Amino acid sequence: MHGQGAEGADLGSEHPARDAKLAMIPILLYHSVFRGCSCNADRFALHYERFATHLDAIVESGRTPLTISEVGAGLRGERQLPDRPVAITFDDGYADTTDAIELIWMRGLRASVFVTTGQIGTVSMISSAQLGLLACRPDILELGAHSVTHPHLDELSRSEIESEVSISKQQLEHTVGRRVESFAYPYGAYDRRVRDAVVAAGYQTAVAVKNALSHQQDDPWAIARWTVRATTRAGQIAEVLEGEGAPPAWREERLRTRGYRKARRLRRSLSRRVGAWR
Repeated sequence: MHGQGAEGADLGSEHPARDAKLAMIPILLYHSVFRGCSCNADRFALHYERFATHLDAIVESGRTPLTISEVGAGLRGERQLPDRPVAITFDDGYADTTDAIELIWMRGLRASVFVTTGQIGTVSMISSAQLGLLACRPDILELGAHSVTHPHLDELSRSEIESEVSISKQQLEHTVGRRVESFAYPYGAYDRRVRDAVVAAGYQTAVAVKNALSHQQDDPWAIARWTVRATTRAGQIAEVLEGEGAPPAWREERLRTRGYRKARRLRRSLSRRVGAWR
């Protein structure tokens, strides 16, 4: 279910931001934050104690924590961003996300959690009751949608895209009793059709992946994030927070993104054909 891909397209101008004076906006992407044995954890699941050191690095950086909706509003020119912003995000909606949010709250930080609504209440995933508790803390936490079934949205038909995008919004709003205004593309995968569907569904902002640093020229409906892995050290977090170790987000869809999308669509088409023959 991880949204770790860096393929998400940015469909704006041709070149990445190269202005040395351009203020970077580090946006960190986490998944599961677990306690106990790491023997069965995957490469994107971070141990609780290591996560705590990451948060300490964020606090020490002196950056101002924002939610994704606040970042999006800044990119749209609707609010003034602080000089040194940062955002912490979680994808998928794991049951252990509530423990991570507790650590965030203890340090005076804030976060955004993107939930795959079709997985709510399943094994290892967040429950409706947990979401209800998180929804009671709008001062520190934003809840956003992450589709219903976590597909590569750019492989789907237009009607399938619209369903995944709009129904996940409706389901999450019904569960938490709050408006849901932000969306995270599963796997960071999107194209023009997907972006347009997100805007049409009423989301005010959306995040991609890109493994790059956001900035004032970034797309408010495809904000760049940097993926945190199980092996990521606090020192690496500190470097990213200083605008090092990751490129500024690009504004043009990369050729390798297009190639990867074509390959995925071909595999999906062949799989459907094989299934129809059986």
